[in-house]
Amino acid sequence: THHIGTMKGPIVYLALLGFVATSSALDCFVCNSYTDGACADEFKPESKALQTAFLKTCDPKADNATSDPFCRKVLMDAHNFTRIQRDCGYERREDYDCYQKRSEDYVVTVCQCDEDNCNGANSLVIAPVLALLVPLFAKWL
Repeated sequence: THHIGTMKGPIVYLALLGFVATSSALDCFVCNSYTDGACADEFKPESKALQTAFLKTCDPKADNATSDPFCRKVLMDAHNFTRIQRDCGYERREDYDCYQKRSEDYVVTVCQCDEDNCNGANSLVIAPVLALLVPLFAKWL
């Protein structure tokens, strides 16, 4: 019995460590509307089929990781097409949840978030658009 009592400490420690490691893993949707139309913006993140097909655990030790993993949604809007990519991100753009890159031919809107399954929401791309439109509407009021 004395031997079992001394083993409780390490066992509890390992169990807690396993719980922390498991609970800190981040699950993101990983897909591209170019290769799978189900990834487009009519996305239903609560769908069990989509969760099974696209939900992945981000690798916290990815080769190019400069920060903790986060979920990312990229909307590329070009003249002839719109493409959605959802994935795990490893190089965070600080101070912005969403930002845009623009050229004459396309607009890329990138949104990043830190909760499980958060890159499934359509509102990730709608939020920055609304933020841009509100001042315009206020100007005419």
